[in-house]
Amino acid sequence: MSSYVSRGAVLAGARLLNQALSMLSPLLLVRLLDIVEYGRYRQFVSTAALVTSLGGFALAANLNYLIARSPDRAATDITKTCVLMAMVGAVSALAVAALRYWIVPVEIESSWVLLAAYVFLFLNLEVLVSYWLAHGRSFPVMVYTLLVTVWRLGTLLAAALYYDDVEMIFVTIVCAEALKNLAIYAWLRARGLLVFHWHHDVFREQVKLVAPLGIGSVLNKANDFGKVVVGTQLGPVPMALYTTAAYQVPLVNIVQTSLSDVIFPDMVKRAQRDPYAGFALWRRAQTLIFAVICPAWILLTYFAEPIIRLLFTDAYVAATPYFQVFLLLMLRQCFQFSVPLRSVADNASFATSNAVALVINAAFIIVLMPHYGLWGPTLGLVVGQAWTSLYLGRRLLRRYNLPLSELCQWGKLGLALVATLLALAALYGTQATVDGTAGSLAGLAMFVVVYAIAARLILREEYGYIVRALKRKAA
Repeated sequence: MSSYVSRGAVLAGARLLNQALSMLSPLLLVRLLDIVEYGRYRQFVSTAALVTSLGGFALAANLNYLIARSPDRAATDITKTCVLMAMVGAVSALAVAALRYWIVPVEIESSWVLLAAYVFLFLNLEVLVSYWLAHGRSFPVMVYTLLVTVWRLGTLLAAALYYDDVEMIFVTIVCAEALKNLAIYAWLRARGLLVFHWHHDVFREQVKLVAPLGIGSVLNKANDFGKVVVGTQLGPVPMALYTTAAYQVPLVNIVQTSLSDVIFPDMVKRAQRDPYAGFALWRRAQTLIFAVICPAWILLTYFAEPIIRLLFTDAYVAATPYFQVFLLLMLRQCFQFSVPLRSVADNASFATSNAVALVINAAFIIVLMPHYGLWGPTLGLVVGQAWTSLYLGRRLLRRYNLPLSELCQWGKLGLALVATLLALAALYGTQATVDGTAGSLAGLAMFVVVYAIAARLILREEYGYIVRALKRKAA
C-alpha cells in the first residue's frame, strides 16, 4: 500500500503544482494587458472552459479502465478513444458555431472561429495520462502535466508581451494547442499506440461503456451551475463571496482523486479475478484518505475566518459561513463510491446519481435563493453531493452483496475522528493559555504533534503506509 501512497503523492504534487502555475497567468496578464483586453481574454477562456468541461465526456477515465483490464489491447483502445475524442471535439466545436449568438459574448463574437478551433484541439488526443496511470507510472504523468502547463503559460505570456493584442493572443493559444497535439500524435505513432485498423466490436464496447460515464460526467459538472445563477441574479458582490467560499473545492478534489487514480488500474485487474479484491484495495485507500483529510477539514473549519482574512482581505469575511459549509464536501470526497463501481464497469449508477443531484441542487436554488441568498446554491450543491454519496453507497452494497458494516472500515474511520478531536482539544487548550498569533501558532503545532502521536498509536497500519512512502521518496 505504501507504493500506492508514494505514487499518489507524486501525482497529487504534480496536479497541485500545475494548479499553482495556472494561477500565475491572471496575476501576470493583468499587468500586461489593460482591463478591457484582459476581460475579453477571460471571456474567451471561460467560454472555452464551459464547453470543454461539458464536452469532455470522461473519455480519458474510460480509457484508464480499458487499458488496465486489457493491457495487450492498448493500441486498439487508444485508437478508438482518439476517434471518439475527435467526434466529441467536432460536436463541441459545431455547438460553438451553432450557438455562438447565445454562448459567445458580444465582445469576442468576431473570434468565434478561433474559439471553436481551440475547443476542438483541447478535447483531442488527451490519452497519455490515462495510458501511464493504467501502467502504474506516476512520474511521466508529473513531467507531462508540468511540460504542458509551462508550454501553455509560456506561449500565452509571450504573445501578451510581443503583440499586446488580445486577438493575436487567441491565435497564439490555438497554435500552441495544435503543436501540442502534433507532438502527442508523433509520440503515439512512434510507439505503435495509434493504429489505422478498425474493430467494430471494440468500438461498440467503448461506446457502451462511455455513454453512461460521459453523461454522468456532464451532469456532475453541470451541478456547478450555481455560480452562473449567482452571477446573473445576485450581482458581482455575492458572486465574489460565493466563489471565495468555494475556492477550496477543486484543490480538495485534486488530493482525493490522485490516490484513487493511482489504485484504479490495480482495482480493475484484481476485479477480473475477484471483484471483492479490488474493492478491498479501495477500502484501505479510503481509510488512508480519511485519515489525511479529516484533520485538514477540522483545521480549516476552525480557522475559517482568519484564513479568509489573510488570503482574501477583510472585505470577504462575510463568505466565512458559506466557506465552512462547503468544507463538508471534503468529507464527501472521502467516500468516492463511484470508483469501485467503475472498476466493475458500472457507470450507469454514476450518471443516475448526478442527474438526481442536479434536480436537488436546482430545487434548493429556486426555493431558497430568493429569500436566503447564497444559502440556496451553497446548500444545493452540498446536499446534492451528499445524496450522490448515499445513492452510490447503496448501489455498491447491492453490487458487491455486502452488509453495511463492510462498506467501510468504520472502526478505523472512527479512530481517525477521535484522534482529530483529541488534537483539536489540545489546540483549543493551547490557545486558551497563550493569547494572540503566538497562541494560534502554538496551538497549530500542538494539533500536529497530538494527531501524529494518536495516529501512530491507533492507526498504526495507515501511519506505516505514509512513513514507508516518505522513506521511499527520500531514497
